[in-house]
Amino acid sequence: MIATLNKSKTALTINRQEFKLALAKIGEGIEKQIASLKKAKQSYDAADIAREVISEVNIFEAIIEGFNEAEGTNLKLTDITNLDLAQGWLDEFLEKYSV
Repeated sequence: MIATLNKSKTALTINRQEFKLALAKIGEGIEKQIASLKKAKQSYDAADIAREVISEVNIFEAIIEGFNEAEGTNLKLTDITNLDLAQGWLDEFLEKYSV
């Protein structure tokens, strides 16, 4: 599971391993998009593509929304206990595309 809900259902903790696996799957999609652009000999900026995909995905919002629906909670982004750390993992992911 990508996050763990605490017993009182008031906070989430993002699971590092699962989060990074999800980012890897997103990365596979970005790589396919870049490969298609290369094949078509179109110009691209890998960093822009990665940032756009990540912003469209809205990962943290999706996690919160999923838990709220599944668990009947009313969590907000501020209820992710390790949000800064998880944002760091996301920044590391985006750095791969900023050459």
